[in-house]
Amino acid sequence: MKSVDSDKASAHRAILESAVLMPLLRLALFLTAVCVFAAALLLRSARADATESFWTLGSHMAGFPGAPHEGVRQLQLNGVRVSFRTQTVEASLADVLAHYEATCGTAIATQSARSDSAGYVACLDMGDPPPDLGGLANRFLRFSETGDLREVGAAHYILARRVASGSADKTFLFTMWVDSGFNLYTTVPHAGADAAGRDLTGVPRPPGSQRILSAWEERQPSGILVYRVVGKSAEELESFYRTRLPRNGWTIVERHPSESIQVDGTHMLSAEQDNRLVTVLSHPGEASQTVLTILASEP
Repeated sequence: MKSVDSDKASAHRAILESAVLMPLLRLALFLTAVCVFAAALLLRSARADATESFWTLGSHMAGFPGAPHEGVRQLQLNGVRVSFRTQTVEASLADVLAHYEATCGTAIATQSARSDSAGYVACLDMGDPPPDLGGLANRFLRFSETGDLREVGAAHYILARRVASGSADKTFLFTMWVDSGFNLYTTVPHAGADAAGRDLTGVPRPPGSQRILSAWEERQPSGILVYRVVGKSAEELESFYRTRLPRNGWTIVERHPSESIQVDGTHMLSAEQDNRLVTVLSHPGEASQTVLTILASEP
């Protein structure tokens, strides 16, 4: 009888663990996508070329063999301090992606895609695997309690792009890792609350806006803020900033007075104050929402 009860308990525990693991695993993979999106936005600073935006997420991910050593830089991303670096390696895009796919070969989850000119590899590496399903479940349960993705493992994400340079194969890499905790509960905005981070001093926010991204490179002037604004059109947000920025001491940068600039449906407005420059972009979103992006350059 005890054996039957024990078997039933084991089966029940396995079902429970599966029910807990799968949603959290999907959440962990979702974080990877969020970070890629956030980084791509970050690199679109007021003086940067968006086509040069590349991102790699990971924790102590091995560099590509033979790659030159590059300095590590730091970034504040929704309140989380992360490190990143760029490298150009003497290898084809296919070889680079194959290397990182092999590096992620024993990870709990791996995802990759590629085109003729670029590609990425993402994985969640747990390091030494837990001895049993119970140990694995405990990791995910700790993650559900703390919101810290590092309870589960190290997220790796590499985005690579082919570099046209004579006859030699060269590939550009952008790698990043998190040395401290990565709390999903504060990093990813939810229930109308702001994501962790900060706003731009002297630049007003529209009423009812929700901050979904705050990203700044340490010791560098460029940063980006992204807000979700419900019930306001792109035209209304442009009008809001055209009125409010001058009140806060900003000078609108324009060729002709009250000239409205639109690119692919996005309204653009720039202003300067001393050595500071901001560019406000408002783009229609879904369900009566407008996505507001502020690119900042400060001394």
